[in-house]
Amino acid sequence: MGQAVHTCLNHDRVERCTMYLSYLAPSSGTFHSWRDSLLFGKTIVNALRYNARARPGRALGPRLEDYLRTTSRNGNSNLIPKGAHTIRVSNVLKIGGGFWSDIFSISLTYTDGETPQNRNVILKTYPENIDPVLKAYIHDEDLRKCVREFQALRSLGRIGFPVPEVYLCECDSRFIGYPFIIMQKEEVVQKSINEIVDCFAATLANLHNLKVAELGIAVLKPPEDEYAFARRWPIHFKQYLNLETKHDKKLKKDFNLAIQWLNSNVSNSYCPQYCLAHGDYHPGNVCVTKDSRMIVLDWDSIEIGDPAYDVGYAYHFIKFFSDPKNPNSAEKIAERFITEYTRNFKGDISGRLEFYKMVGILGTSIYYSSGLSNPIYAYKHHRRNILPTFPFLGGLFILLGFPFLRWPLVARKLAAEGDLLWLKYFENFLEETLKR
Repeated sequence: MGQAVHTCLNHDRVERCTMYLSYLAPSSGTFHSWRDSLLFGKTIVNALRYNARARPGRALGPRLEDYLRTTSRNGNSNLIPKGAHTIRVSNVLKIGGGFWSDIFSISLTYTDGETPQNRNVILKTYPENIDPVLKAYIHDEDLRKCVREFQALRSLGRIGFPVPEVYLCECDSRFIGYPFIIMQKEEVVQKSINEIVDCFAATLANLHNLKVAELGIAVLKPPEDEYAFARRWPIHFKQYLNLETKHDKKLKKDFNLAIQWLNSNVSNSYCPQYCLAHGDYHPGNVCVTKDSRMIVLDWDSIEIGDPAYDVGYAYHFIKFFSDPKNPNSAEKIAERFITEYTRNFKGDISGRLEFYKMVGILGTSIYYSSGLSNPIYAYKHHRRNILPTFPFLGGLFILLGFPFLRWPLVARKLAAEGDLLWLKYFENFLEETLKR
């Protein structure tokens, strides 16, 4: 099967928690997901969800069926038993995704012996499987996102950490057009950030308390010394700006000021003990099941790094998700997150936290700025919200509106208002940091 990797988590945990599950609304049958640019509403659910019917092309379902028939016939699939027949993929719904990946909910039916079986699963595809910024300066590590996420889910699931159950990983793009993984799906309940913040913090601390060497995630490599992880971030952001040079002049100046600040503070960011870092830990990447378990999603940015990075990153998203128009009003709940994390974490990140708060906000700010400055990135960033409304003219609508994207009315129509609010928050945060 080429570079295919197939495995199943064979353990006896009851109802192992699974996938992007939260996106099924039980009462209506409508699928929901989150998107970074739609961060409005008083609750985490209202802030992150949007409706989008899949437009994956006619080939996705049939090609996935062919793939699953072949793997089942060869005994390579842990999703479908060997010898199963009448395999069908239906109800393909695109329920979310981001710049790097797309998330689909699918119904899978097959006959095992004489018994019909029906399963709801999640297909995650990776149109952008390797981050070009990391590829520019990391040459001794497997950067394929599908492999990193699959290995992390498999290893963490084996020790009982709350992650989705993963069935298989396929690295070969020839089967359905992109690398992909398949995971199980489960319904969840809606919770506000205020309700989950303590568990959210404790779960992150528990992740950071794990012994990396005991997890056996072969694809991950630790930084070469105690300063290496901090040193890479100014390099990373410079590479990022070199790849996408179109930014508002004032923002470009602010980005460079932030990079200079990071360079001047690397020497204060010694990390005595690296850990498993999620890389994208925020309230939109966790969900709570009906039996009150919190599970952590989206592991394609997993790495071995400084635990302060995840904390600094999540700090900003907690504030912004709580009140996008006035993030500083949510300082109290963000500080509560840090306090609860500190209480559970077996280490000290206090001396490095301000450094990683800057790292956490800068990367997202450059990302959003590129979507406001480059029409191609604008299409990639905002098409998920536009296409369901304008299925045939979505791309044209974005490109025509792009020159006016910073106008509030146009930004709202193109799902970019959240981006503008985030960038305003970044400018305020940078100004406050430079004054200290």
